Parts: sequence; structure tokens; C-alpha cells
Amino acid sequence: MIQLWRQFSWVIPILALVTAALVTVVYIWKNHRGKGEARWADLIPVLFTLISTGGIFLITLSPLVPGVALEGGTNFRPFDNLRLNLVYRTHLDIPIRNLSANIVLFIPFGFFYSWWIRNRRWIVIKSTIAGSVLSIIVEVTQYFLPLGRSTDIDDWMMNTIGAFLGGILFLLFIKGYKQVMKRK
Repeated sequence: MIQLWRQFSWVIPILALVTAALVTVVYIWKNHRGKGEARWADLIPVLFTLISTGGIFLITLSPLVPGVALEGGTNFRPFDNLRLNLVYRTHLDIPIRNLSANIVLFIPFGFFYSWWIRNRRWIVIKSTIAGSVLSIIVEVTQYFLPLGRSTDIDDWMMNTIGAFLGGILFLLFIKGYKQVMKRK
């Protein structure tokens, strides 16, 4: 955790300012479009979706070695890196951590995006597609920028699974919330 703080602490004020600016813009835009008055409470899922997106960009698009341009690897064959890491490693903790980190990274995005679009149909499918598109943006950016990061189709698949799980968790949360409210 200390290493994460040392690496990313400079970005937190920037992320806070950008998020506040985006929430204000969305609030003004929503009122301007004639959809009625927007409540600030309706912007909470927007805020958390933007924060989780910023966190994803911060974690996945920061250079491995700050200030040094490095070339990253590529893998466009599904399950290739997963197979190599799981079969040929003597210790499974690193591939399992990498695999789970790619999934866990997108769960908040899937949850908060589902919350944002909660009044629409096909919430889980839409949040999964949005997470998949966000992951494609990350992987394409990693491919073209000299960040020293690998572009990997396995990462895209795990990120998409994470967004899917976030959408499912949101539906379970809503179902539980409704049951608790019925009891009162």
C-alpha cells in the first residue's frame, strides 16, 4: 500500500478536481436537456463511476518505470498467458494475483455503472459491454504508448468478467435492499 501511495499520491488532487468538474458538467447538462431537475443524489453513481474509471486509468496506464520509455509485450491469443503462467510457474501466487487483480479492478466500475443506469433494461449486459469497451481502450492505449506494459487479450477477458461481476453484485444488492425495505 505504501508503494501505491508513493507512486500515485500526486494524482489524487488532480483526480478530485477532474471528478468535481465532470459532475458539475453532467449536472448542468442534465438540467439543460429538459429532463427535469437533476438531484445531486442522482449524480452519486456518476461520480463513483468516474472515480473508478480514473482509478482504472491510473493503475493501468501509469508507466512501469516512471520517466523511462519502455516497450511492452503483446498477446493476442486467448488464454495463452494464462496457460503459461498457470502451467509453467513453480509458484502460483503471482499468476493468481494477476488474474484476480484484473477481475477485481473492474468490479467497482461494473457496480457503479449499473447503479448509474439502474432504470434501464439489460443492466448487466450494458455494464459488461461498457467495461469491455473501457478495457479495450486501456489495452489499445498500452499498445501504442511506451509505458512498458503488455497488451494482453487475457487482461481484456478478465476485466470484462470483472465488469460482469460488478453488474451482478449490483443486482444482488438491489434485491437485498428491496427485501430489507419490505420487512420494515
